[in-house]
Amino acid sequence: MKVLLKSLTFGIIFVLAVGFGSAIYILQAPPIEQKNAPKLKIHTRTAVRGRPTVNSKPLAYTKDVYRFNLDRKYISNLNSSTLEREHLFSAALTHRAKLKGKELDNALEKEINWQKMFANMTEDIRFGPSTPTLEVLLSGEEWVLKNAPGAGYSIVKTGHQVDVYLPDLKDAFDQNNHPLSKDLEISTIQVNKQWRITDKGGQQTYRIESDTEKLNVYQLSKPEILTFLFQIDLASQTALAESKLTQELRREFDVLKIPLSRKAKVSTREDGGGWHIKDVSMAYNIRNEDNRLKVYLDLDSAWLRIQASDAIKGWVQKERGTIFEPPPPIPSSRQRAKERLLGLIDTLKEKIGVFGDENQTQDTAAR
Repeated sequence: MKVLLKSLTFGIIFVLAVGFGSAIYILQAPPIEQKNAPKLKIHTRTAVRGRPTVNSKPLAYTKDVYRFNLDRKYISNLNSSTLEREHLFSAALTHRAKLKGKELDNALEKEINWQKMFANMTEDIRFGPSTPTLEVLLSGEEWVLKNAPGAGYSIVKTGHQVDVYLPDLKDAFDQNNHPLSKDLEISTIQVNKQWRITDKGGQQTYRIESDTEKLNVYQLSKPEILTFLFQIDLASQTALAESKLTQELRREFDVLKIPLSRKAKVSTREDGGGWHIKDVSMAYNIRNEDNRLKVYLDLDSAWLRIQASDAIKGWVQKERGTIFEPPPPIPSSRQRAKERLLGLIDTLKEKIGVFGDENQTQDTAAR
């Protein structure tokens, strides 16, 4: 019996010693990093080290990002500023209504003056001097008419007539996993060459460029980068109209530590909606809004001011890549055990405190 009690005592002491040692080891785990404002991490796409993890989410793009390419037929949508499929006009087939298959294909290609028809049926769609081409999608039923720049129009046979439509560029964006909202603004930067789609609802901007074979779609920097810098009263408006900079404007730029050089030039924006300042590699926009002159950093600048929040801000080079917000820290198993152990200790303290308060109350009542 004594031997058994002795063994049991040693066993209990051993278990207590191991438990005490384990508790000390767990409690000495390094503290979990506090979730303060995350630091910006600039990711250069060609870098081998420091790539963002799968949990990192981009705060802003500092340069245009290639997304996908499209058939050049969508030039017709971009030139007309209409992205969805739209019916343009209908034309009677007359004697061609009896033709089928390849006979109808050949008749539509060779017998119809499409330049004249579009000029008569539409207000602003004009073909060049070269003869447009007719591509067969479904013989005798559906075709695509393309002019010299590549703008395409869908032609569908319906009974004894053909219906002419703009193609559906919005659907093409959907199919490439970049759906567009309904609040869109389309602008032409260079006719038949370059366009911009501003998706106000989705807060994204796309630049579309045409090459000899396709349309290349790039996603532009997110709106957060086009940063408001400062505002002043309207006193400088007269000087700006004369392409001059006032001392007040220069002083505000100095405060932000981006002083304007002597080479800075002022020009009136083409749309008449304000002024543009070009200073070597930097560019700024000035707009009259709410009876104040508001100054914004232009996306054409070599340096961009990032401000995702009051705590997350700074200047970065436009060509550096994408700015990411690092994911929250993941605690180790030891740190998680420490959290649980400290929670257990706090629970025991609360129970002991409640038990002590009850005893004290009973003693007071007994007296």
